[in-house]
Amino acid sequence: MKLFLLSFLILSHVFAAPVKVPPTREVAVIVTKEGYYPRSLSVFEGERIKFFVTSTLEEPNCLIVESHKVFMAANKGKVTEGEAVFDKAGEFAFYCPSSKSDGKIVVLKKAVPKREVASEKSQESMVWTPKEY
Repeated sequence: MKLFLLSFLILSHVFAAPVKVPPTREVAVIVTKEGYYPRSLSVFEGERIKFFVTSTLEEPNCLIVESHKVFMAANKGKVTEGEAVFDKAGEFAFYCPSSKSDGKIVVLKKAVPKREVASEKSQESMVWTPKEY
């Protein structure tokens, strides 16, 4: 019985459906006395964004993307990591209330090419006729 259970667990793991992991884009954001650098980020919908945040200032700062529950510290000489998945197209603000800095993340809709299947085309368009007719 134990052998059957063990083989069942191994086979169910081997033949399990793969988990779809969204593509990851890594972005670095630096807090300076002029604000965030870069101030605007462009990504595609469905991407997982991995943030690397640091600061050039002595006083503590942060990067907050409220809509995606990202709350990160930005301290001089240290890199903070965080991530979020942006599933929908649009603009999302990021900011830090202590430094009054702000920026935006522009999530672009991913274009999906239209593919036609030969069997779905109408039969008339598939029949060849000579140009004289």
